Amino acid sequence: MELSVNIRNLFRRYDFETRARLYSEAGFRCIDYSLEEMVADDNVLNTDAYRERAEYIRRTCEGLGMRINQTHAPFTFKMWADDEGYNSIILPRLRRAMEISAIFGAEVCVMHPLHHFVYHGHEEEIFERNMDFYRGLIPYCREYGVQLGVENMWQIDPLRKNCTYDTCGKKEEFVRYIDTLDSEYIVACLDVGHVGLPCGSDDRAEDFVRALGHDRLKALHIHDNDFRGDQHLLPYLGRLNWDAITRALGEIDYTGVFTYEVGAGIVTSADDEFVPVALNYMYRLGRHLADKVDAARA
Repeated sequence: MELSVNIRNLFRRYDFETRARLYSEAGFRCIDYSLEEMVADDNVLNTDAYRERAEYIRRTCEGLGMRINQTHAPFTFKMWADDEGYNSIILPRLRRAMEISAIFGAEVCVMHPLHHFVYHGHEEEIFERNMDFYRGLIPYCREYGVQLGVENMWQIDPLRKNCTYDTCGKKEEFVRYIDTLDSEYIVACLDVGHVGLPCGSDDRAEDFVRALGHDRLKALHIHDNDFRGDQHLLPYLGRLNWDAITRALGEIDYTGVFTYEVGAGIVTSADDEFVPVALNYMYRLGRHLADKVDAARA
């Protein structure tokens, strides 16, 4: 199984070519490229030079023996509830993110569902909104040859301030989303760290893996936490059961990439001399877990 890393966690420290080179030298051959930078109005990917920049990024990766397997569409816009801003800014940038993903050669562009609402009591309304949202993007999937990865979400309870359920945060609902959309271009991206965050949840990441199964689950966000916050830790630094997760992935014959979505952590706090050591540790840890998946296949 291929192993991928989210290269954004060195975003503010080095230029793109330096980051890519460091990850390549650490052993990585696949990259998850976050397009979150497209939230900024002045980002080059929002200008007429976006194709040139995207092609530069792809060439740089290929020159280092790497490929971009997955992207993440931008999501921290402030105007989700503003119809004018949503239609004039957000949707066009999401569509461009899909086009850039195609230029990269990525198979999956992870696209958060619409979830900037109070979830409890509004599940059906949010479901219908998301059916319209994703169906409206399927023609662009066909045009660009890119799949959209629906991700399971969580939110903060406005009263109690604890983590609670959000869109696709229950495995039955996640399955319903994928099955109702019923398109070869819509797949599940399971964020394993998000699964255990809602208070009162008895589900674990391995339960979601088995519920989604081989045909739905095509992408991953791999990271760890203490079940109390979305910490994006390296595996084994939190409380997720990695033996159970890798075994479940093997049992369903998961055929996607084992893709990290870890936070910066030691990578940003270490000095320049130690960064390559930290990245190689990340690689060796991820390689160990990916190999466990392969060993668990029937």
